[in-house]
Amino acid sequence: MLQLGIEGERTLLKALLEYEELRCRIDEIDPSYLSEESRKIFEVISDNREMDSTRLCVQIYNKIGNQKFYDGDFITEVGANYLIDDYKELVGKNGLQRLCLEISKKLKKGDMKVDEAMEKFYAFQKESSSAFNYISIKEANELQKKAHTDIWNNRGNRLHWPFKFFEDILNGLRGKELVVVAGETGTGKTAFMLNAAALWASFGKTVGYISLEIDVVDLKDRMHQKDFAVNLSAESEKLDGQERERLLREIDKTGEQRLFFCDSGVRSVHSIIAGIKLMHHIHRFDVVFIDYLQLMTCPGKQTKDMEIGEIMGSLKALAMEIRVPIIVGSQLNREVGKNDRGIPRLSNLRESGTIEHSADVVILLYRPILYDRNASPDEYQAIVAKQRSGRTGTLYMHFDMKRQIMQGVVPGERAYAR
Repeated sequence: MLQLGIEGERTLLKALLEYEELRCRIDEIDPSYLSEESRKIFEVISDNREMDSTRLCVQIYNKIGNQKFYDGDFITEVGANYLIDDYKELVGKNGLQRLCLEISKKLKKGDMKVDEAMEKFYAFQKESSSAFNYISIKEANELQKKAHTDIWNNRGNRLHWPFKFFEDILNGLRGKELVVVAGETGTGKTAFMLNAAALWASFGKTVGYISLEIDVVDLKDRMHQKDFAVNLSAESEKLDGQERERLLREIDKTGEQRLFFCDSGVRSVHSIIAGIKLMHHIHRFDVVFIDYLQLMTCPGKQTKDMEIGEIMGSLKALAMEIRVPIIVGSQLNREVGKNDRGIPRLSNLRESGTIEHSADVVILLYRPILYDRNASPDEYQAIVAKQRSGRTGTLYMHFDMKRQIMQGVVPGERAYAR
């Protein structure tokens, strides 16, 4: 099926002949959608992309026996780049239509599962997206100036941390960041992420929350636990009549918030990424949470290190692509207990090398009460162990574990940076 028509193809091929620098994009062009004659010309150009235009014309003439290929309209190099983009868009739409038809038939016959279909869509998207997009220094300058003037005029799109005093150390999130929140069992990783998600949602942000082991009802109970002394997940029947009515009212109050959950149990990183892309396309997320990293899978990797490395790389690529910060929970290894007072370090991350490499920000959670019986049970620390283009340091918090409430404390009293 022709995508540009004969004249469009000749214009594109003529541009590839004229502009040698344009040939760096040859691998982005799928020749299977070109006409037979154009395909032959394209093969010659592709095989001899370092050759000058005159010699290349001779090679093409010897291949096809005519010079009609040079009848295409003149187009500037910038215009040729746009023409390649248009061609890729047309090819992508055609390929997606065929894939949808193929998958629809297989799903209808029962020859394919939903997870397999999502994997197909993800593979198609990954294959069809350009691996190398570049912009000129002038375009980069304009983007840089706009970013700064937007901040100066309070029009910046940074996502500010919802906890008080966090930005004494942490930078606001600009999108594209991969943030790792790590802690031992019982330190409150899920509580930390749920508190952040709930606060952002209450501020009008659009939030995605992917839970790999806790169902949505339990998550919602934890979010409303702040208003009740009774454990909502385990002892809801103990609520009296007034408390039950109050719980229902509090639940209804959150109905307009743009907070979206996924507790489907799907653990394949490719399926999760495909799902996030679909949800983002519909809802336009400001931030996405994944709880948690070690529960995700990436088939085909020989070791857990390799698997985690692939998962982290894929999540970072996703954040870059959709321009949304992704916050993922992670476990610490058992060696943390050997540290002074059990204070975690980057080396205590499970599969620490691969996690630390891909993450833009690493926050290590620490509850002193786990190692010091004399410590306050509400004392909590968020240790910023890594931050690209930013400081590291410790932020102190108050954590009411029974009510599942987390709050930042006064910087002068508890927070410091190094």
